[in-house]
Amino acid sequence: MTKFQCFYIAFLLSVAGVVFGGSTNPGKSDKLILCVVDGRGSYKKSVKFCPILEQKSNIECVIGVDRLDCVRRIHKGSAHFGVFSAEDLVAARWASTEILVTNEMRFHDTNFEYEIVAVVDNEADIHSAHDLKGSRLCHPGNGLEGHWSDVLGSYLENVMVQKTCDESISITEDRFRSASKFFGPSCKAGPWVPDPIQDRLLKSRYPSLCQMCYNPFRCDIGDKHWGRRGTLYCLTSGGGDVSWARLDDVKSHFGFSGLKAEANPDEYSFLCPDGHLQPLNATQPCVWVSKPWPAIAARRSHAAFIQELVMKLSHDDQMSWDNALLSLLESYHVKIQPLDNTIPIDDYLDQAVGFQSAYSFPECNPPRSIVFCTTNIIQHIKCSWLQEAAQVHGIVPNIQCIRGTDLDHCMDDTMYKTADVVLVDQDSRVRAQRDYKLEPLLFEFSKEMHDRYVTVAITHEGKRVDSFDDLYNSKVCLPSHEGAAYVSVVQAIKDLSSRKYISLKNYFSDNSCTWQPNGSGNCKDDYRGDLGALQCLIDGRGDVAFLSSDVFKNFTMGLLDYPWAKKASYKNYRLFCPYGKNERSTRFEYCHLHWTARGHIMVHNATLIRKNEIHNSLRDMDRLFGKDIKTNTLPFTMYGPFDRKSNVIFHDNTENLKNIGDLMKDSAPRLMESSFEKYSQEPKPSETSSSRINKPLGYFSLFSMLILLFVNI
Repeated sequence: MTKFQCFYIAFLLSVAGVVFGGSTNPGKSDKLILCVVDGRGSYKKSVKFCPILEQKSNIECVIGVDRLDCVRRIHKGSAHFGVFSAEDLVAARWASTEILVTNEMRFHDTNFEYEIVAVVDNEADIHSAHDLKGSRLCHPGNGLEGHWSDVLGSYLENVMVQKTCDESISITEDRFRSASKFFGPSCKAGPWVPDPIQDRLLKSRYPSLCQMCYNPFRCDIGDKHWGRRGTLYCLTSGGGDVSWARLDDVKSHFGFSGLKAEANPDEYSFLCPDGHLQPLNATQPCVWVSKPWPAIAARRSHAAFIQELVMKLSHDDQMSWDNALLSLLESYHVKIQPLDNTIPIDDYLDQAVGFQSAYSFPECNPPRSIVFCTTNIIQHIKCSWLQEAAQVHGIVPNIQCIRGTDLDHCMDDTMYKTADVVLVDQDSRVRAQRDYKLEPLLFEFSKEMHDRYVTVAITHEGKRVDSFDDLYNSKVCLPSHEGAAYVSVVQAIKDLSSRKYISLKNYFSDNSCTWQPNGSGNCKDDYRGDLGALQCLIDGRGDVAFLSSDVFKNFTMGLLDYPWAKKASYKNYRLFCPYGKNERSTRFEYCHLHWTARGHIMVHNATLIRKNEIHNSLRDMDRLFGKDIKTNTLPFTMYGPFDRKSNVIFHDNTENLKNIGDLMKDSAPRLMESSFEKYSQEPKPSETSSSRINKPLGYFSLFSMLILLFVNI
């Protein structure tokens, strides 16, 4: 036996000892690490099974925020393997991630998760793909949840229909217009774009794509001719010529899977990509595009061993570590199929006909990407992964990420149209709108009021304040200059005070912390921000503080771990309610001045078409990667930790993106949008005259003084 053979056997034995808890007593670095993404409900498994793994084997769990987080962890070496969808593997390949595919996670005994075919009516006179022009297309439509991909759903149109790339219309409209010109009366129901008004407008412009639907006017989700089976009903009982459908649905519809046939299969045929027809009972139907199964993928160094390990697992002993590992790997899949060899992602995806080419269709040139400006390296990395995820899921136009040195740089780039989008917080909103001429397009939204920015007024328990007039000449503590609380107070004075508003500096005491455009004024930097405004009040520097409700909430619960907060009792402070108590419908515990979102997506003064494009793409990302997604696990997380850092680009507590129309439907009173708009149109405070402001001498005044001095001499 050679030295190499001895070494190899020793290596295998040591690895076996590591995994099966042998006597080798390996260090922590020898453990196998599984990256787990917890699902919802019964798919939330880590709490139940990970402790069993760690107690009974040398395999441990690391919890990924989403599946692409697990891809990054495996690439960095902080995890060794995990389960990924075909789309995840495409994104991993684009990111040049060094992982190998080891096993397929199958639900049934077929080579692919699903295959898509074109079925034609034999009387439609369609004998080749060229004959599809002018035909009546039956398409599953948009808005399908699970087991259908928008990218693969658009494959036939991308192959057959040439885009015009007309810059006077959006990319999405170009697709529908081109399809309406190529096909005859068709049915492609469901939401064409996220905004219902734009959706109705597009359907009114291209009604032929709804003409074959059961309800052409609605042309929406739930139509008899919408969905995976709807496309086949459209073909066999709705007058269609060709149906774009999953092969397993075709077999079921035409009686080849044990169910009663919905139509006579002899009257229909498969249309093959190479131009010939096949009978529906063909043993090897011609497929246009197929989707690979989800798969286990691992680091190259561990792939072969993990492949062998997984195939030995069973559910025989419910308390065993291998049952725990198998339960963590499986979702609805019931069969783990090993590949002949561990193979690179490219080789695995190439086995599925048409799948890789579905992501290779040329886009318009120049591209119409949405340039998203980020302000630091971690934001830029997250944005780049969001870009990959959006590309994989067929969102057009996609974002393109650039990095500015700071927020002002990004706002400047957006103003001059080097970038299209920048995200600002509530305290930078005025600067973005007034100084950089940007416009709000979408807002981060949370149902929980404390996760929004809600301005509340806090005063000392013993101070009597009945109205805003009682605060005149009082010492006030504000978080920032021209931030949300600042603008809220300005609006409250205009709404509620009998005194004419000139400026906050004019209204409140000179010793107030109202801040200055280019300096701190009378206040130390410790009093900046919402925490600082509360400290300002507690330190006795102010009579009243205006700040975010969540900071005061944490103060009352003893959650502020600062010496100045710990020495104070919340019982010595109370809310001041200038607008009165809240209505019951708001269900918010604190009376407040105004509220706004914590994140404002700002764009430059683009055309309406361009704004709609940006709006729809970002809303599509929100739908796929936000908190309203209905899949078991997230492919990517827009709102949540990224690489173990919080509030990267978006706030972790954000639930979804809303436009101004959506925000105005909220039951909470006094949304700040109109206040921001009005304030942004006013001159800067430094440009407003005030009797209390000692203005510097201008050049003319200085020149006049010199003349007078010379005359007196």
